Amino acid sequence: MRDAPDKDIPPNLRGWLSEVYMTAALTAQSEHLARRLGERSTVDDPIFGRAKGMPKLAEFLRDISEWLTNRDAAFDKTAFTLGPDSDVTEGTLALTLDAKRVPIPVAIVAERRRGREVEMRLYYSTQAIRGPGVVRPRIHPDADPIPVPPPVAAHVDALARGDVDAAVASFESGGSLRDSAGVVHIRDNGGGPLRVWHENLLRARSGQSGRGAYEIAKGARTDDGRTCALEYTVVRAHGADVVPQPGLAIYERGESGLLSQVRMYDDVQPLGPLAE
Repeated sequence: MRDAPDKDIPPNLRGWLSEVYMTAALTAQSEHLARRLGERSTVDDPIFGRAKGMPKLAEFLRDISEWLTNRDAAFDKTAFTLGPDSDVTEGTLALTLDAKRVPIPVAIVAERRRGREVEMRLYYSTQAIRGPGVVRPRIHPDADPIPVPPPVAAHVDALARGDVDAAVASFESGGSLRDSAGVVHIRDNGGGPLRVWHENLLRARSGQSGRGAYEIAKGARTDDGRTCALEYTVVRAHGADVVPQPGLAIYERGESGLLSQVRMYDDVQPLGPLAE
């Protein structure tokens, strides 16, 4: 199936693919989206898995659209990052689950490749939907030598060493981290909630010695000069190797040269605070 000509694409589905993905899914326009993506495209979703090419992709997108409709889904876009060969849209997906309205932070990556090939990758925590313990298959291959800006590298390296002080120091005063559940942790003069979050993330599990390093293998990067969207695979958490699982973090650099905001999209959770 060839890409539809521009005249056959509804006006609300024109624009960057990561921006129009949710619009198509929420307005029963999955067929138009499938035609626009084309024969060689792939979509990878934490719950629905992976589909490539027609007609499998069209059926896959219809299933997602129906699932969202059945849960009275709504999407509020909050940010957009454009790189040379990819774009990332962030927002909050609201779903009705067990008669409750649940907000879920979502990031959508559209990577453009040669030969009109597109890969779309969605990142969000699935714990509110299907509970803990379900691990998403790996998306990216083993670690690539992907360069990242200095403050991003400082934070990633601090997590790998289990160094709470260095991780907090990579943020400017008043900087914040929003975890995958949507909770914001702010740095104050003493580190504050941001420090507590890192302490819990880097605390070893019972029976493990030392710090619980959080190690990632970099997978892909979208960067507009101020915001860096880093896709990765978590390979170690809380002092132990884990089944590799994909994630994405959005790093915004402030005027200070340090991080002003970080937004996480994965299913690796900090351990709870120690009992007193």
